[in-house]
Parts: sequence; structure tokens; C-alpha cells
Amino acid sequence: MAQRFVLPVEALSSLGVIGLLAVGTTFALSQWQQFQNYGKAKRFNVDKWDRAMMERDSRLSGNVNRQRFEAAAPESFKTNSAWVLEKPTVQ
Repeated sequence: MAQRFVLPVEALSSLGVIGLLAVGTTFALSQWQQFQNYGKAKRFNVDKWDRAMMERDSRLSGNVNRQRFEAAAPESFKTNSAWVLEKPTVQ
């Protein structure tokens, strides 16, 4: 007599719960990142130019993820330079 394959139903239900938790966590994380980035997709592969533009946006608007659309910069932009002051080497 041939042996029949018995499907382990108990294991499938727990695997289904684990899968739903994994999918739910992934979805929640992507929505949270999109919420923090004001509806834009998460940034990846950011190079030096992108970092410089992010710093400029931060100094202009106070937030890395936002940009200003006014033609003139605010008055405080004149004094909050991105250049780091160097200490003199000759004393």
C-alpha cells in the first residue's frame, strides 16, 4: 500500500501569519519613509552634488527634503554660509 502525503495545515497557517507580518512591515516602512520625505520616493545613490544640494535646501528652507520656489533667498541665507572656517596654519 502506498503512503499518502499529508499536508501540514498547522504549519501553513503560521507561515501565512509570518508572511502577512513581513508584507505589512515592508508596506508600513515604505509609507513612513514616503511620509517623512513629503510624498517623494526615498533617496538612494546620493553623490556629492546631491548632498550639496540637500545642504543648500536645508539652509534655504530649514528642511533637507523641501525646496523653496521664491526667486530671492531669505535674508538669513547671507550669513549662514556652508563654508567651514579654517584655522590659520601660520602662527
